[in-house]
Amino acid sequence: MTAVHCIVPARMGSSRFPGKPLFKLCGKEMIVRTLERARLAECFDRIVCATDSEQIAEVVSRAGFEFLLTGPANTGSDRVAEAARALDLDLVVNLQGDEPLVEPDVLVDVAHELAAHPDCWVSVACPLNPMEAELQTVVKVRVEDGIAVDFTRHVEPSDAPRWFQHQGIYAYSRVARDEFSSLPQSAVEKERSLEQMRIMGIRPIRMVMSRYPSVSVDVPSDAAAVEALINKQSLENKWG
Repeated sequence: MTAVHCIVPARMGSSRFPGKPLFKLCGKEMIVRTLERARLAECFDRIVCATDSEQIAEVVSRAGFEFLLTGPANTGSDRVAEAARALDLDLVVNLQGDEPLVEPDVLVDVAHELAAHPDCWVSVACPLNPMEAELQTVVKVRVEDGIAVDFTRHVEPSDAPRWFQHQGIYAYSRVARDEFSSLPQSAVEKERSLEQMRIMGIRPIRMVMSRYPSVSVDVPSDAAAVEALINKQSLENKWG
C-alpha cells in the first residue's frame, strides 16, 4: 500500500474543554491514549502529534511519540495541513486527539480507502443512537452512495434513522489538504463549528462505515463514560 501517515492535532485552548489533551483518563493523558491507538493500527509509516503547546509536546515526547510544534490554526485540519507541509507528507490520516477509544481496525480501513481514492476526503460514520439526535456535541452525517451529503449537530428524533454519527477522523492527500487550507472559512463552517463544511460540495467526502459506536471526549462530562469503558476493557486486556 502507498505510504499513509497519521497526524494527531492537539491544542490546549478548546472552548468546551480547556486543556483537554492533557486530561488524564485512568491515569494516562488523553493525547497519549489516542496516539497509542494509532500505533496499534500498524498501518502508518509515521505518527506525529501536531500541537501549538510545549506542554503537550513534552508529554507526547516523554511517551515516546514524535511531535511538531505549529502556529495557531482555525481547525484541526488547518493544523494538520501545516504539519504535513513541514514534514513533506502526502497521504495523511487526521485522527483528532479526543478519540482515545478509536478502534485500530477503523484506522486501517480509512488508510486503505485514502490510498484507493486519494482525490477524495475520507471520514468515518457509525450508527447513531436516536437518544442523541438532539445532542449538540454529537455530530451527525447523512450518507448517500458512500458519500457524505450533509453534516449537522442537531436532528429531530423522528428524522434520526436517516443519519449516522460522525467520528473524528479525516484523511486526505496533499492536494486535497492544501486546497482546504487555502479556502476561507465558510459561513456554514463557522455557524455549525464543523470544519468539513468548508470543503462540502467542492471535493467528495467518502465515508467508511464503522460498526463501532464513537465515544469521543468533547466536554468534561464525556470523560467519565470513557474512563468507565477503559476500566471495563482493561479487565479483558484490551486497553493499556
